[in-house]
Amino acid sequence: MFKSYLKIAYRNLLKNKIFSLINILGLAIGMAACLLILQYVSFELSYDKFHAKSDRIYRAVRYQYKEGTLDVKSARTFPTIGRELRENFPEMVESFVRIHHQPGVFAKVDTEQPEYFDEERVYYADASFFDVFSFPLLVGNVTQTLANPNTVVITRSVAKKYFGEDWQEVNPIGKTLQSRTYFGEAELLIIGVVADPPSNAHFTFDFLVSYPTMHSWRDGDADYYYEAEESWYWSEVYTYLVLNPGKDPQQLEEAFAPIVSQRTPSRSEQGFTFRTALQPLEEIHLRSALMNELEAGGNIRTVYVLLIVALCILIIAWVNFVNLSVVKAIERSKEVGLRKVLGAKRKQLIKQYLLESALLNGVGILVAFTLFQLSLPYFEQFAGVTIDRTLLTQGIGIVAMGGLFIVGTVLSGLYPAAVLSAYHPAKVLRGKLTQNRKSGRLRKGLVVFQFATASVFIIIVFVVSQQLSFMRDYELGVNIKQKLVIEGPHSVDNVEEFRANSIAYKTALKRHSLVKHATFSRNVPATEIRGNNYVRQRGKPEEAKFYHVMGVDYDYMATFDLQLVTGRYFDEDQPVSNAEIIQNNENAPDFGTNDHSVMVNETAVKKLGFPSAEEAIDQQIFVFGGVKQIVGVVKDYHHKSLKSSFEPIIFYLQPTGWEYVTLDIQASDNSVVRIDEIIAYAEQQWKVFYPDEPFQYFFLDDRFNQQYQADQQFHLLFNLFSGLVIFIACMGLFGLSSYAAVQKTKEIGVRKVLGASVQSVVALLSRDFIRLVLISSVLALPLAYWATRQWLENYAFRVDIHWWMFLLPLLAVLVIALLTVSVQTIRAALANPADSLRNE
Repeated sequence: MFKSYLKIAYRNLLKNKIFSLINILGLAIGMAACLLILQYVSFELSYDKFHAKSDRIYRAVRYQYKEGTLDVKSARTFPTIGRELRENFPEMVESFVRIHHQPGVFAKVDTEQPEYFDEERVYYADASFFDVFSFPLLVGNVTQTLANPNTVVITRSVAKKYFGEDWQEVNPIGKTLQSRTYFGEAELLIIGVVADPPSNAHFTFDFLVSYPTMHSWRDGDADYYYEAEESWYWSEVYTYLVLNPGKDPQQLEEAFAPIVSQRTPSRSEQGFTFRTALQPLEEIHLRSALMNELEAGGNIRTVYVLLIVALCILIIAWVNFVNLSVVKAIERSKEVGLRKVLGAKRKQLIKQYLLESALLNGVGILVAFTLFQLSLPYFEQFAGVTIDRTLLTQGIGIVAMGGLFIVGTVLSGLYPAAVLSAYHPAKVLRGKLTQNRKSGRLRKGLVVFQFATASVFIIIVFVVSQQLSFMRDYELGVNIKQKLVIEGPHSVDNVEEFRANSIAYKTALKRHSLVKHATFSRNVPATEIRGNNYVRQRGKPEEAKFYHVMGVDYDYMATFDLQLVTGRYFDEDQPVSNAEIIQNNENAPDFGTNDHSVMVNETAVKKLGFPSAEEAIDQQIFVFGGVKQIVGVVKDYHHKSLKSSFEPIIFYLQPTGWEYVTLDIQASDNSVVRIDEIIAYAEQQWKVFYPDEPFQYFFLDDRFNQQYQADQQFHLLFNLFSGLVIFIACMGLFGLSSYAAVQKTKEIGVRKVLGASVQSVVALLSRDFIRLVLISSVLALPLAYWATRQWLENYAFRVDIHWWMFLLPLLAVLVIALLTVSVQTIRAALANPADSLRNE
C-alpha cells in the first residue's frame, strides 16, 4: 500500500511540473531563509560558550554612584578587585585574570631595517589568562606563560605576519619583538603561540603581554606600581573571575560590597560609592550596555526580531503550500470521487496526501539546504559577519531540518488532505462540486495573515530607511566633511622632543595649499572621550558630577566649525592671569600651558548649574584637582551617534599633547587626486619627525558613519527578508487567484457570451483579492506603528513618524498584489468562452 501511495505521489509530482516547481520553490525559499536566520541566531547565541568554564566565568564590572544615584556603569574596574575577591572568598572564587588594552607599535628585532606595524589588539594579561579562558596554545607551556615581565604570547596570524608562512619551521619561541606603547619601549620575549581567537569571542587579541610588564618598564617608580597593582582610583582594567561550581554570583556581590566601602573611604567622603557587579561571560555580547566595552557587541532584541522573521517566513511558506494544494484539489476531485466509489476510506486518502506533502517537503528541504549552502557566503558578506559553519553538522542542525520536515509535512499537508478526502463522490462525479464556506474563509484568512505580515515588514523597512537617512543628513553641529585625521605616536620617550616635533609637524602640514586648518586633540568626533573627571562649581563639592574632559589646541574650534554661543575661543594672546586661580593650581596637575582657561558646551553649562551660558563666563570650576575659569561656551554638537543625547564636555588647552591631528581640507575640482596628494604629503612629513612610527589615518565622516554600521546591517537584513516575505506571499496570492479563476471558469464564459468586457471580468476576479489586501493593511497598521515606535526609542534623536510613512509602503504592497493577481485574472478573462461552455 505504501509503495502504491508513493508511486501516485511521484506521478502527480511529475504530471504537474510547473505547479510542483512553484510549490517546492516556495517551500525551499522559506526553509532556506529560516535556516540562514537560525544559523545567524545560533552564532550570535554561541558567543564565548567555547570556553570550558564559560558557565562559571563572570566579568567584574564597576557601578559608580554619586549621592546614591547611579552615575557610571563601566566594564572596566580597579586592578585590585580580582585579588580582593580571591583572597577574601577563596571558597567561592577559583581564579581570576586581569587584562588591560593598550595598542602599540611592534617590529622584529633581528632585522637591519625593521618594519614597524601599528597593532591595535594588544592586551596585558595575568599569568592565569589560560586558566580562565580556553584559547588553545599551539606552541609553549601554559603553566609558564605570562608570569615574568617582558614576555609575550602571539597568535598564529601574528606569527605568520612577522615570521612568514613557515613560522613553525622558524619557531618564534625564544625570539624577541620590539614594542613601543604608552608604557614605553621594551623587547618582548615570545614564549607562546596561541590559535587565533574564534569570531564568536566577545574580545579578540593578537598580542598577550605579561601584566607585570606594565610597571617593570618603570623600575623604581613605586607610585606607578601602586597604580597598576594596588590602586582603588585607576579603573582601566578588565577583570574576569571563575567561580567554584554551584556558587551564587549575587551572594558574592552582596558579601563583597562592605569590603569595597572599606577600601574607598576617601571617595565616600566625596559622595562617591562603588559596587562590583558580576556579569555572566555568556551574556556580554548580547546583553551588555556598559561604557568602555572591549569591542562592539550585538543586541538580543535583534536576535528576537530575526527569530520572529524566520517564523513568519516559514509560516507564510507553509500557508502557500496549503493554498496551492487546495487549488489542485479541484483538478483531482474526480480522482477522489472514483477512489471513494471504489472503496477507498477517508483515512487512506489522508495518508496518501500526507505522503505527497512529505515528498514535497522532503524535496523542499533538499533544495533549501542547497540554497542555504550556496547563499551563506553572500549572506555573511551582506550581513557583515563571519559565521561558524558547523551548525548543520551538529545535533542542532539535524534537529532543525528534521523539525522543519515533520512540522511542515503535518501543518502544510493535513488541511489539504482533510479537504480533499471530504469530497462527496456523487456530487464530484456529477460535476456539482461546491466550495466549503469554512475552508474558503480559512484560505482567505491565511492570505490576510500573509499580507498583514508583509505589510508590517515593509513599513518597518521604510521607517528604518528614513531614520538612517535622517542620521546621515542631520546637522551635527560639527563639520566632519573633508577631514583627514592622522593618528598620533604611541609612546613618548622625551617630552620636550615630542613637543618640538609636534609643533614642527603641524607647521609643515599647514604649509600645504589645500590645508585650511590643522589641529591637535585628544579625541575627535566619533571616538570615545577617554578623559573623564568629576567637575563642579568652585565652593560646591557636593555638586560634583561626571563630565567628559578633552584636551585640544587653539585651532580645534575653527577646524571643526564649532559655533560659539558666548565668550571667546582659546587665544594665546588672552591667557587667564587671575592670581587666585594660578595660586589654586600650584599643587594641581597643569593642562600643559600657563593658561588656566577652559571652554564648555551648553549641556555642561546646564549640568554645572549656571542659569545661562552668559552667566557661566568667567566663572570658576574645579576640575582635575585645580581651579579653572570658563572663557567660552560652544553650542552642543554630536560628538557621537544620534543614539546618544548631548553629553557635557569640558575643553582644556593642551597644545602639544595629542592623539590625533586633524586636517581641514579645502575642496578642489579634482578632489580625489588632491586628497591623495595631501595624504602622500602628510606621510612624507610624518617620516621626517616620527620615522619609527607607522603612518595611520582615516577620514572623519567614514569613521562617524561606522557608528551606524549595525543599524545599516539590520536594515539590509530586514530588506532581504522582507523581500522574501513579499515574494512568498505573492506566490500564495497567485495560488488563490488560480483557484478563483478555476472556480469561476463557467461564470466567466457566460459573462463573456452576454457581452462582458475583459476589464469587467478582471475587476470581478480581482475585487475579492484587493479587498483581502486592504483588510491586511488595516490590520498591519497598529502592529507596524508599535514596532517602529519601539525601534526608534533606541535613538535620542529620531525621525518623526508621519502618516505617509505607512501609506507609501502599503500602496507598494497593494500594487505588487494587484500585479500578481492580474497574471491569472487577465489570462482567465482572455480565455475563449466556448472552451468552458462546450459541455453545458
